[in-house]
Amino acid sequence: MDTRAKALGILGWPVVCGESYMKLQDEARAEFNYKQALLVKPDHVPAHLTMAKLMQKKGLLHEAEKLYRKAMFIDGKDYSVHQHYAQFLAEAGRPVECASRYLEAVKLAPDEFEVVFNTANALRTVSRNVEAEYYYRRATELQPQVAMTHMNLGAMLHYNGKYEEAELSYMKALNLKPADQVTVNNLNKLRSLIKKKKDEL
Repeated sequence: MDTRAKALGILGWPVVCGESYMKLQDEARAEFNYKQALLVKPDHVPAHLTMAKLMQKKGLLHEAEKLYRKAMFIDGKDYSVHQHYAQFLAEAGRPVECASRYLEAVKLAPDEFEVVFNTANALRTVSRNVEAEYYYRRATELQPQVAMTHMNLGAMLHYNGKYEEAELSYMKALNLKPADQVTVNNLNKLRSLIKKKKDEL
């Protein structure tokens, strides 16, 4: 039994086999292994999540959602369950529900960069801009050496009318990644806007 299977416990081997078959694009055998895991232990969260992903891939969205919700019912304190369900909701074109689910995930894992950053993205999508700004700022604290975090915070500050802070964030992003054209363009637009505002005074 490999390390991942041991980590997953007695049901690890069927789940790992299922994942291996998924990589080989053998969905029938993958589904069989996931079902075996669930037959032995119906409250096994990793098996629910992997089975849900398979159902989603097959276009069986109703079945996939039931599995995600069952996993959430079994262990609602596992942030990754909320994260996986949020990703499903995003792909299903349900951004409001997606944002709500990410907020649940980030409550459980406030120091997980991916969760924090995706929460900010989800909130921005539904125009909850003040909250999005907060989580983008938190993302820069968790990963200060990642240019993308400063660029996104800058864009949110720019949108929220905090021009001086936005300029600083764009500059931090460019210090880390000087050739990023998106950040360069955003900074130029911001400076043009600042100049226009000053000229109007």
